[in-house]
Amino acid sequence: MSPRPGPLPASAAAFAAALVVLGAAPMPARAQLGGQPGPGGLPGPQQPGEEPKEEGPAEEAPEEAERPSDLEPLSGYAYQSRFRRQIIELEGYSRLRTDFMHNFFLGQRYFENEGISSPFPRPLECQPTANRAATGACDKNHGAGNLRLRLEPTINVTDQVRVMAQVDVLDNTIAGSTPDSFVGFGDPPTGRTNRAPAPALYNTQYPPEVGQNGYLSSIRAKRAWAEVQSEFGTLSFGRMPWRFGRGILFNDGGCPDCDDGTTVDRIMARTRLYGHEAALSWDFGAQGLTSGMVRLGRDDPQGYPLDLSQRDDVFQLMGAITRIDEPEVLRERLDRGDFVVNYGAQLVFRRQEDDVVLETMPTPGGQTPPPINPDDFSAGYTRAVNALLFLPDLWLKLAFRGLTVEMEATAVLGKMDRAGPLAVNPDQSLTLRQIGWVVASELRLYRDAFFVGLETGGATGDSAENPNTYLNYRWKFVPQPETDNVRITDFRFSPDYHVDEIFFRRILGTVTNAIYVKPKIAYWLDLEENRKLGLSGAFIYSTPMVLVATPGNAHSYGLEMNLGVNYRNTSDGFFAGITWGVFWPLGALNRPDLTRGNGTPLWPVAEDATAAQVLRTFLGVRF
Repeated sequence: MSPRPGPLPASAAAFAAALVVLGAAPMPARAQLGGQPGPGGLPGPQQPGEEPKEEGPAEEAPEEAERPSDLEPLSGYAYQSRFRRQIIELEGYSRLRTDFMHNFFLGQRYFENEGISSPFPRPLECQPTANRAATGACDKNHGAGNLRLRLEPTINVTDQVRVMAQVDVLDNTIAGSTPDSFVGFGDPPTGRTNRAPAPALYNTQYPPEVGQNGYLSSIRAKRAWAEVQSEFGTLSFGRMPWRFGRGILFNDGGCPDCDDGTTVDRIMARTRLYGHEAALSWDFGAQGLTSGMVRLGRDDPQGYPLDLSQRDDVFQLMGAITRIDEPEVLRERLDRGDFVVNYGAQLVFRRQEDDVVLETMPTPGGQTPPPINPDDFSAGYTRAVNALLFLPDLWLKLAFRGLTVEMEATAVLGKMDRAGPLAVNPDQSLTLRQIGWVVASELRLYRDAFFVGLETGGATGDSAENPNTYLNYRWKFVPQPETDNVRITDFRFSPDYHVDEIFFRRILGTVTNAIYVKPKIAYWLDLEENRKLGLSGAFIYSTPMVLVATPGNAHSYGLEMNLGVNYRNTSDGFFAGITWGVFWPLGALNRPDLTRGNGTPLWPVAEDATAAQVLRTFLGVRF
């Protein structure tokens, strides 16, 4: 595949060559495992039981008796000197989360005749009728547990060359969701067997299988990449995690409570320059139509994959420069009373010339691609897009003794000559002006046991709205109305940047069209060595930036309170916690008695939003 659309294969090839050369610029030596000298190259501390010897003349070495040749030690194996650490290392975690959610649809109804949805999916027993909602027959509850085993192996080919991967087993699988009483899609009795003809008679849980009892397989290989270190720097290539700053846009999803994360296919070179790390990468963005999406790939699934068009590829470059102290170095500098400044800047460039428009595409989780070959496409399937995007990202971290202040600001800026599905008129051009930011502070007191923090952040919004969908951005799509100047301004935080437990995380899906303020507090009690019990609390107030994009056209989303108790045993890797949250909605989420410009009511029935609650538990082991 060529690196960029259009007539630039030579320049892209030169860029790839530059990456390999740059991947060869000086990187600091990483700490090695095993018996290393102490700080400054001095020997490590004296081991217990060793007696210091008096200084004096060296004693004459005793003569050694001759030993049989068969007792001589074996010689080392080939390339033994290249290995100073374990050949295979394994990290990861196993977790079980439970969520009991009450009234997440805020007590508001679904109007089938008008096509107006509730803010959040209602339980199945909550029929979309005014009678049930009025009589309280709906218990308003959702609840379930979900699992994940994450494996992150590292294969150390040598101390300078390693291969890494990330594999999730039972990835966010709902506990109890694949019993032998349900073995296939379809109406009963298609999905039943005599082994367990009714759910109450189930015997075991089957593994999730695509097309059988779910849309995801039980084992999902998510990432695989390699790193090569040399005296010039580090070269990375493959499918790898991506994180920058606090992670409000590019977030690797590495926390034990995360769900997704940013993954990128790239070739990246990193090097050290005057105390800074410089990175440059060529990324394989969205590649458009491939042979795996047509009959060509179905007929030869193990054959060489083919990208059917170069002009529909998203060409992406990333450049970044950062100054980041390692945690141990940061702690030492703070203990000395230094004022620490860390910072970084990143710029992402994207370009796409054409896009392929298909009437039929593979359905999510489907196994049969559309029955077409590349030659079946006509010129009408390809449309000029001419998308040009810039994604700047700035990050700053200030620390002095127990106080830390961290800031990040990012944006999505650009234009598209053809909006496609992003607007009601697909042939209309549009611009993108999306901005997000966050400022967070934390004060550590009483030997790092008591934490007080204040965080505020925001994301620009958009006036386009659609009352016929849920509020969660993952479950709705709102095309831009047909106007003279189409502009998309709704920025969205990474969904793995967690601000709260209810409103942003579940109802909206992330921070978007909002400004929030979050004071928080936490205290960790030392129980025994490496065992701690933590108490935490936070309040989150949020308000929309664009009022007309909210159901109530008002100034306040609401107020949320989160209280938690957590336990962790760092020596065994075990952690557990319980969190209770309450969200009190305000005017922006009500359905007021208002009329549109044409005199029709804004909502069929005026109704206020009511409070939502959540009770979460968490059990996990890190290794």
